[in-house]
Amino acid sequence: MKPNKLTPGSNMRWESSRMMLPEHVQALKDANVDSKRVKRPQLDEQEWEQVNETIHIAIEYNLPVVFTLWIDGFFDEIRGMVHYVNQMNKLVHVVDTSLESHRIDFDSIVSVKFAE
Repeated sequence: MKPNKLTPGSNMRWESSRMMLPEHVQALKDANVDSKRVKRPQLDEQEWEQVNETIHIAIEYNLPVVFTLWIDGFFDEIRGMVHYVNQMNKLVHVVDTSLESHRIDFDSIVSVKFAE
């Protein structure tokens, strides 16, 4: 006799009961994302001076810059021109290459460098 799903001793009998609830799938995806998060890097005083100097030169000479940001455990880059710096609210206003405006919080800045 040829074995099939219902043959006694076959594991195929229980194949249909193997499933994962959507909540379990989402929990596994969330755990995978959480494992890829990195801690927030702390900038020392010298690195902050370099960031401030780069932003100042970019504003003065209208040069494009690349901001590396830390947002919720992941790094992101924004390329564009610095429009102005709001010292009171600790924001840098940047217009990217697609003419979209971004407000970058000082606390999320990891590094700033000139774009090539």
